[in-house]
Amino acid sequence: MEINDRLLSVLRYELRKEGLYAAHPVPDEALVVSKHGIPVAYIREDGFIIYPALDNRKDAKPVPAIVSRVWEMERAYQEAPVMDIDSVSEYRKLLEYNGFVLAGRYDGDGQLTFVNWQYTYDKSAVSLGHYFHKNAYSAAKADFLFRSGLADRFTSFRPDELSVIRETLLFRGIHDTALKSEDREDIDRVLHQMDALLEPTDKLLLEAEAEVDRER
Repeated sequence: MEINDRLLSVLRYELRKEGLYAAHPVPDEALVVSKHGIPVAYIREDGFIIYPALDNRKDAKPVPAIVSRVWEMERAYQEAPVMDIDSVSEYRKLLEYNGFVLAGRYDGDGQLTFVNWQYTYDKSAVSLGHYFHKNAYSAAKADFLFRSGLADRFTSFRPDELSVIRETLLFRGIHDTALKSEDREDIDRVLHQMDALLEPTDKLLLEAEAEVDRER
């Protein structure tokens, strides 16, 4: 994913919270993240993080989690359509379920605002907004999960949902150098369990096909 101006601004805003600085990007080179003028990490356009040969990587500890959050927000925002209600057309629709919608708006200066609304019966307007400022995407998603009733579906996961969780765990296992050995072992154990669940059996394939049919 291209490191565009919006992504870079959001990334810099989040890094500044941890006392880190992202240099101006150089074409075809990794983005340099530094603290007190000393490089602590290099971020590629695909989000892969490279670390310099340092004895102490304590200063780089927040970088993987920040990169994961920012890349997720940017990808969701890029792919989202504009809200088709005039009064909130400055927002983009990220998720919609059961009469509720999660939307986002880029406010500039590296900050996104997220909001959960309830649609009116004919979807011509929205009301009862819960607002989340300063890139609070995780909190907004959690709020949407419970307001929309999606939480009730999460007692079991579809194969595609398990795949997304598996990819997230893999990303953290690879990039988070601050993980303790016991935490890494827990991640490996869960990944093995997910691999067993994701075997392409006839039952799982039939369930996935039925879910697609219901969403058409």
